[in-house]
Amino acid sequence: MDNETMRLIGLLAISSILLAGCSTSPIPSDQAAPAPASRLTAFQSKPTGQYGTLIVTRDSGFTGSACNTILYIDGEKSAEIGSGETAKFYLPIGERIIGANSTTMCGGGLKERSLMMGAGDTKKYRISIDTSMSMDLSPTAF
Repeated sequence: MDNETMRLIGLLAISSILLAGCSTSPIPSDQAAPAPASRLTAFQSKPTGQYGTLIVTRDSGFTGSACNTILYIDGEKSAEIGSGETAKFYLPIGERIIGANSTTMCGGGLKERSLMMGAGDTKKYRISIDTSMSMDLSPTAF
């Protein structure tokens, strides 16, 4: 191989490594840092009657780490969650709509998901951001 071909292969390898390092990675909720209480604004008290628990954890990683993510529950701003942080919410039973959006220019766009909360349920969701700065909110085992 000539030097030009070797240089091209090297650049492609470095680019692949950099892109792979730019997407976020799931972190188990029990290993994530708790979001500060000052950024938790709703659903922090156990409601009277039956309820379930929602745990939302934002992936760790460089992509989007300069911005917090706003979490909405039933259209109400409920938290700002930073990279590698987790938050717990106590929700009345029934159908709930949860959403996530970036706080500033970090991209993303509002993503919403429906979930059914049953009495005593614990539901876990993760917020991820990929290399194109697209945000997602999805159920997780983490």
